[in-house]
Amino acid sequence: MIQPFKKWLLPLFFLLVPQLTTFGQELKTYEGPLQVGPYQGKAVYQYSIIDLDTVFNGDFQLRKSNLETLMEKKDSSFGFTGFFDQGVANGPWEFQFGEFNTNNQSQVVDNEYRVLVSGVQEIGNGDLSKGKPDGTWTYTINQIKDSQIEKTLFKSTVSFDEGVPQQNFQIENGTSVLVGRLLRNGMAHDEWSFYGTETVDDIENWFFDDGLLRSVQMKSNGVSKEISIFNTSFPNYQTIDLDAGFIALLESVLDSENGKSHVANLLEQHLDYYQKMNGVLGHLGNSAFSANMKVRVPHYPLDSLQNKTLAQIASDYKVAADLSNAILGNSHLNIVKRTDPEALFYYNVTEKINKEFLNPLETLVSHINLDIVQHQPIPELLNRLWPNGKPSTAIRIANDKGETRVFSLPSSGEFEYGGEDLLSVGAMATYARMSLEYIKGSLASRLTNDEQLQMLNGLEEELIELNNGLEQEMDSVSGFYSEYLNAFDQLRQLADSSLTTYADIENPNEKLEYGRGIKTCLSELIALARTIKSIPARREAIKKEYTDVVWNPFMANVMEEEVKKRIVGAYEDVLIPYFITTVSEEINCSNAGQLNDQMGSTHQIILDLRNKDTKKLERKLRREKRPEVILTLLQEQSILKNQ
Repeated sequence: MIQPFKKWLLPLFFLLVPQLTTFGQELKTYEGPLQVGPYQGKAVYQYSIIDLDTVFNGDFQLRKSNLETLMEKKDSSFGFTGFFDQGVANGPWEFQFGEFNTNNQSQVVDNEYRVLVSGVQEIGNGDLSKGKPDGTWTYTINQIKDSQIEKTLFKSTVSFDEGVPQQNFQIENGTSVLVGRLLRNGMAHDEWSFYGTETVDDIENWFFDDGLLRSVQMKSNGVSKEISIFNTSFPNYQTIDLDAGFIALLESVLDSENGKSHVANLLEQHLDYYQKMNGVLGHLGNSAFSANMKVRVPHYPLDSLQNKTLAQIASDYKVAADLSNAILGNSHLNIVKRTDPEALFYYNVTEKINKEFLNPLETLVSHINLDIVQHQPIPELLNRLWPNGKPSTAIRIANDKGETRVFSLPSSGEFEYGGEDLLSVGAMATYARMSLEYIKGSLASRLTNDEQLQMLNGLEEELIELNNGLEQEMDSVSGFYSEYLNAFDQLRQLADSSLTTYADIENPNEKLEYGRGIKTCLSELIALARTIKSIPARREAIKKEYTDVVWNPFMANVMEEEVKKRIVGAYEDVLIPYFITTVSEEINCSNAGQLNDQMGSTHQIILDLRNKDTKKLERKLRREKRPEVILTLLQEQSILKNQ
């Protein structure tokens, strides 16, 4: 009787074990709002309570779309679906991101209204194994028109084995394709080729040897150039991710003369999209999702002093950059410097420090943050940042008269940064910071941010923006006759004198009132500049409108003949010169808008008179050369025409 009891005891024991382990892990379902990082939508997911913690366990779905927003303007939608196994992402997953608008057209399908949408849709999908990509993953971006795929803008296809990318991969956009190969450990290997979809020739090739990028071959305008990147003579190598750091390192080696790498551009997009998916999973407790391609790079270990110096460079750069932005972006200073030589001098010094010191330092600090300084010989890195040598402590500024003034700190003799090491760069970064601190102190009275001036900040920013807009209009007038150039120059002088007067006003209330006036004036000057620039095109339009094609019986051919010559002549020979002369000699903020309106309406009247009875007008214009009288006659004719 004992043995049968033993036979039942063992199975009973094993049946009890899973019941005990699953106690307290009953699956529950949540349906409601959920925010995952920047994505807030409606979620439906399963979960368990394990050790008093809520753990994703089962199906997961988070979506967001808004029909009302779509119908009004544009809707940003997303959808994430997948599966969790006790908090770990597993199985098939899909990530969708979309930007859509609609033309408000709808269809009825199966008793449902369906709205046609257009925009861009991103879809990333594949399988996860313990939170890591496994199998084939694709990321596709499609351009959608009326709910149909119009074209594919981007697509990457990569095969993974438990998070490690392997074998061949392909990344493409609408015009080109990148194909490459990876070893079983994810290491880049062999030739990576970038070629156009409409050509068979390679545009760019990367040549790897077990993760080490030996060379890059680029083709431009039919000319091929091969650039050596890393060779096998370096004493030390280190394996790193093929990420933004490696691409920045490569671009540093390639330098600007060789142009932007097409391969790097596609890889950057690929990495960004994988980071986008990882951002979602990371906020859900899984951070093992990455592109995970590997490369080998030279390694030049940094000692503790070098690391300390790099930290000091980054700190000094941040302070200096903030000071530079505060000085150059101060709207009040941008007004004051027009009439204050001292303010203009310090402003120009700041610009030069920004260009010669801070811009290269910004690249270096970027390399520090990406942790790639250790992968470059320091002298070579510094030579790339300052190919013409480091700037002097004596900063020379030339004014409009050709006179030169030098800025240097009183303690400039203590700064020696001519060496090819990080300590020299650290000294230079400190000099830039201290110089900008000195400049800000010197400009303190001109950078006052008391309550009264804060009221003017928004207005002054608008004035600077409008004046810059006027300057942009002036930048494209070199091909005009001298009379036109004189008119443009007068517009510029009027703007400058108005801003100068504004800068000299001390009373805040008076300053605000005057500033609002010149804001209107600057807007009218921009419109007037555009009208003057359009005169050649308007003359051509008038000429075309007043030209008839007629048959010449004497020559037995078709020829062009100008009609209503007195009207056209009055416009071209009298009114246009009159308008230009008025701008050159009489323009001011009081008449700029009126003159611009008069030029526009006169042009339109001339066009409208083409097919009207103008015999009386033409007789009156026969010997008339006074522009004011001609304008009156045209206006009277226009009134009669409209009655």
